[in-house]
Amino acid sequence: MLLVVAKGFADDYGYLTVQKQDGTEQSFVATGLKLTFSSGKMIAEQNGSSTTLTLSELSKMFFSKTATSIDRATSVAEDAELNVYTIDGVSKGKVANALDVQKMGRGVYIIKQGNKTAKVVVK
Repeated sequence: MLLVVAKGFADDYGYLTVQKQDGTEQSFVATGLKLTFSSGKMIAEQNGSSTTLTLSELSKMFFSKTATSIDRATSVAEDAELNVYTIDGVSKGKVANALDVQKMGRGVYIIKQGNKTAKVVVK
């Protein structure tokens, strides 16, 4: 009975949020998320990409109803090809540059360029 209640609780919260010692947070869509732990690191895999976090830098993990901000702000080159994802981690394809993301319509998007990731809000 407890297992069913715990599963129901997790289903209500669509994101696993990781908080680091410095207070920054990073969220992952809970559905389809695979976590592995090896050599003092946590590897979060989803939709063909992975994020590696050092366990000693983490303070806690918890389920949340909404995604929090990206780990840290980064800039991307405006004239370089970008992979675009919804906030839920669904790929929206590639765009030729950062300005093309604005043509995708209103919403919150995650853009990746190499090892840089940024959150973009299109109003």
